[in-house]
Amino acid sequence: MTHIIFSDYRNPAAEEAYEIAWDFLARTGAVRDEFDACVFLAQRITVMVEEGQTNRIRMANRAISEYQRHLDESDDRLRSGGHRVGVY
Repeated sequence: MTHIIFSDYRNPAAEEAYEIAWDFLARTGAVRDEFDACVFLAQRITVMVEEGQTNRIRMANRAISEYQRHLDESDDRLRSGGHRVGVY
């Protein structure tokens, strides 16, 4: 399995957070589409850097949680025929 390398010159911990999150998700089998997962993690970690986050573990954990929630919401949409569950 290959993935996109991510780096953010503003915060060296961002690259480490990305690698930690990617490794965890890949090892647990949560990565369904490699490109989408890479882009998702990079975008989320970039937002955290912009918010001033500097802790690599906190960024990795938050990115993992958000990716897992993203997958759960995607599954819910598929089960409901493309409609958001609980929204009328």
